[in-house]
Amino acid sequence: MPQEISASDAATPAPDEPTERTGGAVSGVLTPYDHVREIFAAFDAKDVPALAAMVTDDVRLRLGNAAMLQGKPAFVDAVGDFAGSVAGFRHDVINAWSDGDALIAELEVHYTRLDGGEITLPCCNVFQLRDGSIADYRVYIDITPVYA
Repeated sequence: MPQEISASDAATPAPDEPTERTGGAVSGVLTPYDHVREIFAAFDAKDVPALAAMVTDDVRLRLGNAAMLQGKPAFVDAVGDFAGSVAGFRHDVINAWSDGDALIAELEVHYTRLDGGEITLPCCNVFQLRDGSIADYRVYIDITPVYA
């Protein structure tokens, strides 16, 4: 059964099958909420090298309805291109769940456009983990309003 961890529960780790992080920026055991916060802290900082350290060499990435990309170099290019297409963003984690190697995050993403305009959009990300690293990264969002 999937376990749900909300932002209000983050201070009290839930009994969970913890996720081991090895080889990334953070070591140790993370709750689903903590693992998601680690990912989005790097994303919000536009720290592409930190994000790259969290993924497998053969990572698969799909952003919205864009084509599926595969491999760490394609991941780095896509994330760098996306980060450069907006002035900034901040991810607020609403909920995080895990079930086996799946990690799911419900988010509100606050974007600042290059023209200074701001917009908040709902989003869901689904990660498939392998040995604590992200092997598959899916982003479910309609990003169109950010560029309208």
